[in-house]
Formats: sequence, structure tokens, C-alpha cells
Amino acid sequence: MKFAALSSLLFATQVLGFAPSSFSGRSDISLSANVLEGREIASDFTPINNMLLVKKVEVKDQTEGGLFLTGKQKIDKSEGEVTACGDGKINSETGFQTPMPVSVGDSVAFGKFSGEAVKYNGVTHTLIRDEDILVKYPAGADKTIENVEVVWDNVLVKVEKKEIEETGGILIAATTKKASKSSVGEVLKVGPGRYAFNGVLMENDVVPGDMVKFRDFAAQEVEIDDEEYAVVRFVDLLAKF
Repeated sequence: MKFAALSSLLFATQVLGFAPSSFSGRSDISLSANVLEGREIASDFTPINNMLLVKKVEVKDQTEGGLFLTGKQKIDKSEGEVTACGDGKINSETGFQTPMPVSVGDSVAFGKFSGEAVKYNGVTHTLIRDEDILVKYPAGADKTIENVEVVWDNVLVKVEKKEIEETGGILIAATTKKASKSSVGEVLKVGPGRYAFNGVLMENDVVPGDMVKFRDFAAQEVEIDDEEYAVVRFVDLLAKF
């Protein structure tokens, strides 16, 4: 009986041309497939144009002191690692393709309401545009004021703390009373600029150390080293001094 089974196996291998392991091919395909929103896809999930795929950092559910956070207390940061990039946006008139400002492996922080959330291979990712990036920083590192960079025509600004003068002439910090946020601050980092339709890079006309006034509500906030900074596009700067 054992001899008959062995003979059949040998016949299948030599004559029919397949190995016993071929029978497990179907399960191998299933194990190697990518999964997008609960369905298997035959290829990698690849962004196009000026889109990039960001693997978000895990939601923080415990404070540094060891306290566990629940519900809305959990900290969901809009940052993560770039896992895939498009090739860049193409100008429809000239055909110039703007290069992407980040590479796979870079870490980025982006706007709280930017992008489209997707579940890819069981992990939460966000699809964002290159223009949604607030700052980028080295892979695997915590973002610090020393290692962050801004992209395109963005500038990173340390905003002045606004003070309000009451009737009696006493100055009160804005944090102690409702007030609009200041739109004046010091430039800390400057992006390389923005490409024109013909491929010429138009550099920003400010440098670190400049004081600037920008449009109200034009800034996006980013937290670095437990402090809030503002990211402002160069076109929203009104004056420098």
C-alpha cells in the first residue's frame, strides 16, 4: 500500500511535471496578497500624481506618567511615515512634472483634516497631497525644531503671544482671555519655493530671522517640542520687518 502511494507521487512529479508543494499554491497567493479596506488586491496600492501614502503613528492611549487615556482623550496625531509616493504633479499645459518634496521613509506631519483615511494591510494609512505636508523630518526620529523642514513655499513661524490691553491699561496675556490669535511672528524655517508652470523654481523672499505679518486664519498649527508653531504659505505673508 505504501509502495503504491509512493509510486503515484513519483509519477506525478516526473511525468506530469509538478511538485507536491504545487498543491498549496492557492494559499500562498492568499498570504502574499495586499488587503485594501477588507478586500484582496493583486498589486501594491500605489498613489498617483502628487499623492502620497502615509502610515500613521499609533494612537497614544497612555500618558508619559503612565495614565491610560480613553475615548476622546486618546491622542490621534496627524503624522507618520511615507510608505509610497506618486511621481509628481504634471502641468497640463507645459508637461512639466513637479518633483515630489518627500521620499519613501520620510516622516511627515500634516493638517488635522487633510487627506483620506484608508485601511491597508490591516494598518491605518492616510492619502494626502504633497501640499498637505506641514513639515517633514528624518525617519524614526521625533520631530524637533532642529530637524524639521518645510516644503514648497511654506515658512515655519514662531508666533508672538498676543496681549490685550484692558480699559485700565493693564496688559493681559491672550491665554487668559478669549482673543484672536496673533498673526505676527519670527520666521524659523523657509521652504525652497514653488515651481512655475515652465519649471523655474521661484524662491521665497524671506529668510530665517525675519519678522512677518500674515493673513488672519491663514496659518496651520503644528506641534514641535510640545510648543505650537505656525506653517504659512509665502503667498499669505503680507509684510516683513
